[in-house]
Amino acid sequence: MKKSVIACVDGSPSTRAVCLYAGWAARLLNSPLTLLHVLEKSDQPAVSDLTGSLGVDSHEQLTEALVRVENERSRLLMAQGKAVLAGCAELLKQGHPEVQQLQRHGALDTILAELSEAGLMVLGRRGREHPVGSHLESVIWLQKQPVLVVPETFSPPSRMMFAYDGSDVGRRNLARLSTSPLLSGLDWHIVMVNGEPAAMQEAQAMLQEAGIHADAALLSDESVTGALRRYADEHEIDLTVMGAYGHSRLRRFFIGSHTSAMLAESRQPLLMLR
Repeated sequence: MKKSVIACVDGSPSTRAVCLYAGWAARLLNSPLTLLHVLEKSDQPAVSDLTGSLGVDSHEQLTEALVRVENERSRLLMAQGKAVLAGCAELLKQGHPEVQQLQRHGALDTILAELSEAGLMVLGRRGREHPVGSHLESVIWLQKQPVLVVPETFSPPSRMMFAYDGSDVGRRNLARLSTSPLLSGLDWHIVMVNGEPAAMQEAQAMLQEAGIHADAALLSDESVTGALRRYADEHEIDLTVMGAYGHSRLRRFFIGSHTSAMLAESRQPLLMLR
């Protein structure tokens, strides 16, 4: 069974870009495309304990009324989600006439982790309910497949930057990327922050053997985040690729607040590899 590109849509300002990036990726990967809308459980209880301030009869009547309101709310949210899915399918129908539409109840990170057909997940940097940071980190942490986090506007990538750390995981990711049709034809940049020249030379040799020319930069900076962002801005990078959890200095960068900072401040789509 061929793995699908999963576009997570919620009707937020990022939804159009999520669809277009997912369509772009699905075409290059020659993969099926699935639109996913998740109805997450609200943290606010529908019914509060009012027994201390109301009589038993009044409490029961109010509880029944609140349950009816919550059921109606759920029905409307489901209908709204189906409308979002239909609108996204319409947007993509020219290039993908058979887009699958899924609607699920539960937590987005758990649902994505359970989708066995997922090959690449595409999410907006800002969703309707959740701010940048912990929600996306949770999604990325639970995944075994790459996650593409996109801004609110779509632009087909032409220049990519791979944040390389010289680790075994980094070398494996570099080998995967060198054969990926998703990155074929892009201008490559490989960047190390506070790394060793020998590790960079090894990476360049790997790419040359794969027939890929890449501009290489060995940067020195106390802030890994700042160095990557500045390089991306200066070289007009429109796709940043990185390992979500490394084993070197970048490990400290990708875990905790630094992850949120990169997700929030980067102007480019971020392809996070696991």
